[in-house]
Amino acid sequence: MRDLEDEKRIKEYMQAKMKHIKMYNESMNLADGLDVAKFAELVRADEREACAKVCDGIMQFYKTNTTLNTEQNLIGYMAAEVCGVRIRERGQK
Repeated sequence: MRDLEDEKRIKEYMQAKMKHIKMYNESMNLADGLDVAKFAELVRADEREACAKVCDGIMQFYKTNTTLNTEQNLIGYMAAEVCGVRIRERGQK
């Protein structure tokens, strides 16, 4: 079981590493072309997704929390869901 967990962590690490390498290469290409607006958009997109993932984590908290009553869980879950959706929508405009 430990090997499968280690393998999963390694795969996740490699995916994140490849994403950063791709972003670095895109950044270097942009720097050569001096397309500062495109570079700024790449940074904003990454920041938006990080914020949306925080909302996903809050949704998971409310989904699994048993100390709050059902109404509190539902309201918290829905608020986090709307927040994440709105953040991701901003990136699609």
